[in-house]
Amino acid sequence: MYYGWRGKIGIIMPATGVAPEQEFHKYQPEGVATFTQRILFERVTPDGLIALADRAVEASKTLATAGLDIIVFACTTGSLIKGYGYDKELTKRIEDASGCKTITTSTAVLEALKALSAKRVLVTTPYSDEVNDIEKKFLEDNGFEVLSIRGLGYVDPTLMPKVTPDMMHRLNREILTPEADTLFVSCTGIGIMDAIPLLESDSQLPIVSSNQASLWAALRSISIHDELPIGKLLSL
Repeated sequence: MYYGWRGKIGIIMPATGVAPEQEFHKYQPEGVATFTQRILFERVTPDGLIALADRAVEASKTLATAGLDIIVFACTTGSLIKGYGYDKELTKRIEDASGCKTITTSTAVLEALKALSAKRVLVTTPYSDEVNDIEKKFLEDNGFEVLSIRGLGYVDPTLMPKVTPDMMHRLNREILTPEADTLFVSCTGIGIMDAIPLLESDSQLPIVSSNQASLWAALRSISIHDELPIGKLLSL
């Protein structure tokens, strides 16, 4: 069987994680293949995230030799840590280095929120307050009102894969408010895609997760429009 006959997606992801790779492989439509390149990730801090992004640019040169249709830099805060426009700047750097069409997770999230007509957003994360403040400003500078953002306080990237859906479910419930129209669960390092339908049911809000948005944006960018059972977003 020829793998990737409909599309080939490349993921650049932190070496500490498993969720982007696992969730893309699980939910990729028939005929789509996912290729993964891992890079060193030391700390979930501004300096650590900037270093991660620089490594992504270099790693893209190797990944692109697989003959991909699109590359996804699968790190949310790593692609927004320098603020408004950084996701586009980083996209251009990766495209120039690799010669391959590219999208970052933070760009994918912005596109997902727009597709859902989101205006007043709640955000839950595994991050520290320092990183959350940067993410909040990035979302607000891109036109969304962030009603509340709350994290688990982690700076060690090896803790992200240990975050479970029930932990984020509790965090979601803590910040729910009737004024919100969308809930964004941030971080590609946490694997919650399986739980999105239940999270949507319990919150009565559309849920966007980092990996879900990344997969949706990558598929739509290469003209694949399959509906997948991972929330309202994947029906658009």
